[in-house]
Amino acid sequence: MRFSRLVVVLLLVTGMGCGSGNTVKPTLEKVVPVSGTLTYQGKPLENYQVSFLPDDGRRAAVGITDASGKFTLGTNDLGDGAPPGKHKVTVTFAPPTTDDGATASPIDDPSLLPKPKVVIPSNYGDPLKTDLFQEVPSSGLTDLKLELK
Repeated sequence: MRFSRLVVVLLLVTGMGCGSGNTVKPTLEKVVPVSGTLTYQGKPLENYQVSFLPDDGRRAAVGITDASGKFTLGTNDLGDGAPPGKHKVTVTFAPPTTDDGATASPIDDPSLLPKPKVVIPSNYGDPLKTDLFQEVPSSGLTDLKLELK
């Protein structure tokens, strides 16, 4: 009798947390294609993150600009698009990485961090201060021009 209770307890303990289907999966957002070009004073911005923040609190769509300022937004996956609707837009510098990530050590001195080629006003990086808004139609946007002033 004692042995069978021990076996039952061990089975119960080892069975806990074994993926019994209680894992919460993130909700996939319905998205449409969104891509464009980001410029500041007529010059393309390289290595900047463009973020579309939906007004209704859904997950943000983000993309990183290339050397010509081009970006493609992604919400559920890289480059899959953004949810339709009204969005607040933020733009922040996203320094390129030159390491593999596994052996990189953190940089404690901010003066050693990569600097942007073009510096933009700080209000564009703050969701509370940005004056950029963009409506994403249900058909998407594939040639959006974002010009920072």
